[in-house]
Amino acid sequence: MKKAFACLALLTIFLIACAPQQKEAPPTISKTEIKTESQEPQTTTQQKQEIAQEVKDLLEKHKTRVQSISYKYRGPETGNNFYVFYVKGSKIRYNPYLEIKTLDSPDSYDAIFIDKTAKTAASYCIAAHCLYKGKKQDLIYDDAYIATITDLVSGLAQANKVGEEVIDDRNTWKIETNKGTLWVDTFYGVPLKVESGGKTYKFEQVSVNSVQDSDVVAS
Repeated sequence: MKKAFACLALLTIFLIACAPQQKEAPPTISKTEIKTESQEPQTTTQQKQEIAQEVKDLLEKHKTRVQSISYKYRGPETGNNFYVFYVKGSKIRYNPYLEIKTLDSPDSYDAIFIDKTAKTAASYCIAAHCLYKGKKQDLIYDDAYIATITDLVSGLAQANKVGEEVIDDRNTWKIETNKGTLWVDTFYGVPLKVESGGKTYKFEQVSVNSVQDSDVVAS
């Protein structure tokens, strides 16, 4: 009896050992879990540099309609005061706000003349009440230069209209750009107000095509 039981046990072990072993199936990966490089969202340079056509047309207007321009400007460089600007071609003159109004010392000045082509800047005293008229000193161009009203609508990579407003009785488009928010005059294509990086730039008493050569070239 014991011998028969032992034989039965050996036969059972033999059958189990000879049975085909079932391999564990590898884990499956669904198609939704596979990401290829081509499936990743891509932002192209063209998308980043998109400018709505109607906005592009507006921003181009100053190139044909503005040969010269004068205005009063207030921005980060001027504090709470306004500087008076005259711009014609590559020549610029601005009259900074002067704490001391008297111009009776040899180094007194009331105007800065800039040549964008030559990259030069110099201070002058030109007012009728200047006791010592003429050039005072050469200035460092980059320190003296202040972005003009047309500089602020140049070189934009993104620009889209988000509204319309009236500023100083002029119709403007409110435009969001990669440089900030611009309120652009709808006829001349120049900004009357700019907000960028927490700073505000204002342009008032804008007069187009009235600047003479004598206004921007020191004599």
